[in-house]
Amino acid sequence: MKIIYTLIKLVVLIALLLLAISNTQTVTFSYLPGQSVDVTLIVVLLAFFIVGAIFGVIATFGRLLQLRSQVNALQGQLRKEQEINVQLQSEKNALQSANQPVISDTMSSESKK
Repeated sequence: MKIIYTLIKLVVLIALLLLAISNTQTVTFSYLPGQSVDVTLIVVLLAFFIVGAIFGVIATFGRLLQLRSQVNALQGQLRKEQEINVQLQSEKNALQSANQPVISDTMSSESKK
């Protein structure tokens, strides 16, 4: 499985390198009215990819916190249920041992006769 992941990473790396090599032409990027800069196309693409990734992480951050809170609450509930289960099991064992008939010495001596 590691080999497959390594091959996929290698293919993606080669594709990105080919993209970078083929997009070396200079473009004019206007960032404010009357303000512009000449940069290569791959730099603009990379910058917008990074900005998009940052926005994606920020967008999912709230949901991540919500899910973490839910997991913590469920783990606490599970611990409580396990403690209750252990208590009930010990009570069950105590009741079973109390309900078992006790063999007395008098019974065993009568059976020997």
